[in-house]
Amino acid sequence: MVLVPTSARRLVGVAVAVFAVPLLLTFRPSGVIWSHVVQGVELLSAAGCAAPLCFRDRKRFRVACAAGGAVVASLWTPALLLGLLAALALGDWGWLLTHLALAGAAIAALIAAFQRAKGADHGRPAAAIGWAAGALSLGAWACVALGA
Repeated sequence: MVLVPTSARRLVGVAVAVFAVPLLLTFRPSGVIWSHVVQGVELLSAAGCAAPLCFRDRKRFRVACAAGGAVVASLWTPALLLGLLAALALGDWGWLLTHLALAGAAIAALIAAFQRAKGADHGRPAAAIGWAAGALSLGAWACVALGA
């Protein structure tokens, strides 16, 4: 059994943090159903992104990274399409752009973890993109939380 490099596990942690931090920063109980739906999608996405952390074997880790990316894409595609319709109708693009960056950063980090799991000498450009996307997304959500 070939073990997964630590750098790949850290990138999976970035993908989980991309969903967990905004959930913690913006959680407030409200009567609005859409808010609860989005929070549920964020929670399920964080769980899907955390699945690779359960595997130590390189092959299983890579399969779990691919499955985590599929979970994020399948959960966020309908939500972002509804957000696009709302943005077109209301003219407010902030929600759509912040959540699009959220899903994009998580998928970029999972792709980088998938490539880094091959070995320490693989996937360095993808890792740089994954770290940068995660940092930009978390920074944007910190600004949203401080401004709200």
